[in-house]
Amino acid sequence: MTASNEKGERMFAIGQTVYHKTLSRSGIVLECDGDRVYIAQPNGVEADFRADELTTTPPEESSQPVYTMAARSLTIGEITPEHRKVLAIVAPQTIQAVAALFERRRTSRKFSVLNVAEKLNYIAEVTEVPYRTMKEFSDRPGILRLMMGKGLADSQARPA
Repeated sequence: MTASNEKGERMFAIGQTVYHKTLSRSGIVLECDGDRVYIAQPNGVEADFRADELTTTPPEESSQPVYTMAARSLTIGEITPEHRKVLAIVAPQTIQAVAALFERRRTSRKFSVLNVAEKLNYIAEVTEVPYRTMKEFSDRPGILRLMMGKGLADSQARPA
């Protein structure tokens, strides 16, 4: 089975390598169902995307230097209702995994007693998804869940 675009043209075949157009994700096509394409990523995680979000062209290696903004911690004085909304869209499974990691550290504090800023900062640290990205993808919780899940998995693979 292959994914087809609105003109009915074949786009992807099972076993073909595809790349997400805006995220740094790639994988092998497992199944196509209408405009949904199911892939297996190199880390073994399966994901699905709309066909129009994927391409068969690998991303170009940029000769331009990549600049990243340094991560900045939020403070309780900066917290607005919008911060609370973003925290509320973080998947419950992600919150549970982050809370378990926090409580496993040698601390007497429970994750549940942290304020919103502390929770968002720790989630950003563990998942490697800064608050700004959480906010940007808050209208796409599925993609946010994938990014955070990858960050969580990667953080577990690194030695402490």
